[in-house]
Amino acid sequence: MNELTANLKTRCVGRYLVDMPEGMYVSGYAKMQGVDIEAKAMSHNAYEREIAQREMELNAIKSIHGYKSLYASSEAWGKDTKYFIHLESEVADAASRVIEAYKWDHGYRIKMKVEGSDFTNPDQTSDPIVMQMTVKNDVPQKTSLVFGLLEKARGRADDEIPTEPGLCFYGGFVPAKAGSEEEVSTLYTFKGQDDINFAFETTPDLRDSITLLQHADSPEARAALKAMDAKVIRKGTVELPGMKAEEWLFEGLKPGDGRGDTFSLRANEITSSPSSPFLSMDLTTGGQVQIQSGYVKLDKASLTTGEAVALWDAVSRTLRPRPNGY
Repeated sequence: MNELTANLKTRCVGRYLVDMPEGMYVSGYAKMQGVDIEAKAMSHNAYEREIAQREMELNAIKSIHGYKSLYASSEAWGKDTKYFIHLESEVADAASRVIEAYKWDHGYRIKMKVEGSDFTNPDQTSDPIVMQMTVKNDVPQKTSLVFGLLEKARGRADDEIPTEPGLCFYGGFVPAKAGSEEEVSTLYTFKGQDDINFAFETTPDLRDSITLLQHADSPEARAALKAMDAKVIRKGTVELPGMKAEEWLFEGLKPGDGRGDTFSLRANEITSSPSSPFLSMDLTTGGQVQIQSGYVKLDKASLTTGEAVALWDAVSRTLRPRPNGY
C-alpha cells in the first residue's frame, strides 16, 4: 500500500485536479457542445497511416439505397488535420451525415465526431415533414463547430497541468471558459492489478435529482446491498478543498460471485453549474477482471478492504478545482 501512495502525482480531469499514484493505464473521452472527443497517443507516421486507412474504409461504404457515402474529404483548419463528411453506415438514411475530424498534435491523435443531417442533398425539401424544419441542412454549422474545437485542441500528456481555463481529457486539452454541454470521463487502472480502477465523471449539466446519501438510504439501495451481502464501511459528508462532497463506501459480492469494494464520492450533484461542475469518483476492487473477450473471477481482490480505504483516503482528499480552470 505504501508503494501505491508514496508517489502521488497531480492529474487534471475536466476542470478539476486530483493526485493519483504513478504507473497507471489511462483511458477516457470528452464531449463539448455535442461533439464527441477522444485522443490516442501515436507517432506522426502512425497517424498518417490511420487517416489513410480511414479514408479507404469510408470510400468502401456502399449504401444499400444507392446514396453517395463520402461527401467531403480534405484538410480542416490548420496543419496535420483531416476531416470527412459521410453517411453513418450502409443502411443510413439519405439525409444522415457524420462530421468526423482529426488532428495530430504533441504525440496525440485527436478525433472529433458529431452527427448532422442534410435534406438538401439529395433534395428532400418538398417532403411535408422536411418543409416544417427551420434548418434543413445543419452540416455547415456543425462542421464549423468541429473545426473550431479541433483548431483549439492540443495534445496533452497525462501529467501536464494547464494553467489557462479549459477542459482536460485523456490525451488532450481544449482551452475554453466554463460553460454548459461539457462532459469528461476518465478511467485509471493499476498496471498488473486490473481489478483496481478509479473512474471519474464530470459535467456542468445536472445529473441527478437526489444526492448520493439520499440514494444510499433509499429502499432500492438497501435491497441491492442485501442482495450483494454487502457491508457498509462508512458514508457521510466530506470537506474537500474548495467544495463539499458525499461518500459511500461498501464491500460486497460482485458480478461473477467474487467479492470486492465499491467506493463512491459525489460533489455538486443537484447544484451542478459551469462554475461548480458535477464530479464523481469511484474506486472498485475485486470481483472479476476482463481478459481479452472473457471475464475471470478473482478469488480475492488485489487489496484488502483496509488497504482500499487507505488508498481511497489518500487520493479522494486531494480532489480540488483547478486554479484558473474556469
